[in-house]
Amino acid sequence: MRLGNREIAISWLSFIAIFIIIICIIFNFNHSNNTLSILSIYAEPDNEEDEDEQNKKIEKKDKKKDKNESYSTALDPMYRPFFPIKKIVIPKIYQSISNGETYRLNISNPNDLVQVDKSDKENIFTQQNIDGSWRIDFGRPRIDIHTKDAGILPDKPSELNNMSKGNKIQSWNFSELKEIGHWYKPSDWKNIEVTLIFKLLDSSRSNGEQHSLSIVTRSISHSQLDNEYKISDGPPKFFCGGSSYHHNISNDGNIRMKKEQFHIDYEWERYNQTLSVGNIYDKIIGFKGIIYNINDTSVKLETWVDVENGGKGHYKKVHEVIDNGNWGDAMKVCGAETDGQAITWGSPIVIIKANDFKFDIYDIEIREILPPHETRYGNAMYDNGTDDDMKSDYNGYHALYDKSRNNDGGDSNLL
Repeated sequence: MRLGNREIAISWLSFIAIFIIIICIIFNFNHSNNTLSILSIYAEPDNEEDEDEQNKKIEKKDKKKDKNESYSTALDPMYRPFFPIKKIVIPKIYQSISNGETYRLNISNPNDLVQVDKSDKENIFTQQNIDGSWRIDFGRPRIDIHTKDAGILPDKPSELNNMSKGNKIQSWNFSELKEIGHWYKPSDWKNIEVTLIFKLLDSSRSNGEQHSLSIVTRSISHSQLDNEYKISDGPPKFFCGGSSYHHNISNDGNIRMKKEQFHIDYEWERYNQTLSVGNIYDKIIGFKGIIYNINDTSVKLETWVDVENGGKGHYKKVHEVIDNGNWGDAMKVCGAETDGQAITWGSPIVIIKANDFKFDIYDIEIREILPPHETRYGNAMYDNGTDDDMKSDYNGYHALYDKSRNNDGGDSNLL
């Protein structure tokens, strides 16, 4: 039976009406007082003083307001089929190694229970937005991402030291770790390219230049302070597990690197307007932290950023630092050969962390890479910082350094 024009028109109008009804239902859920189906999770303690306790009143006061605001872009999972997510191809700066450890954000379930489990944290992955991104709310979120081979490890050092099946942290002594080459297993992440694609929404509750978004590599645990060790029963020195490198981007778009000698003792660059990518609010930003060993005693860090094309590239190198083993003055506390020894050993964990930023995560990727064959530059921290191979935009910036140590109970909220 052949349909006439009238029947065809009625069919099309019916289809459009059904589609409009579905859209109305979705937005009714988003803007009503009914709570959406979201992940209920809690902020991760960092054992770095008790700033969380100091902020409880503020957080409790703002909690209802923050949630109401965040619901405006949330999407109930039952309606996700109507808004399919197309993952982008993230440009590679360096080539991946074959059969290397990798990670890619599970956009449907970021708490995949294989490499990430933040299901007990209140301010991490609190909702999925219509565009597929995941909300990170105010607080002090720490997203630990593990290698597949390691699986999700406990955070407390005492638990790390007493794992079953023969798995254990190899040492807490830096000289030994330098020879072993890894904290946990030979598959630990060492030479890697980490890409975080995010949108900064609000940083009004952050305070000072110390608060920034950070990619942290080569650590194993930040659960014991050096001050806590002094009143403990003695070895092992679990606080040494906090040694790490940090790629920072501030709310003003400034870039810097930091080295944590142990938990907590930092060597860190001051922010400098020369190293700025400009305004990053309400823009999808691609932020790459790259780290690789040059040799047995030197490590190079690079920061690449895409602020123009939503993380799809092109990426521009805006900063680089080489640790030739003379960055720092206290690594011997953890058994290092020199006070500035480079952190050349791998770790099964990469951390994405922030202090009092509200932001959305669109994607995260971690790849093991083949380092470039030539590194003709000297110590970029003290020399002219040029990089003839990669056409760096470093422009001879001479980094200015500050120090932050927690010996006298000082500021421990550094990333």
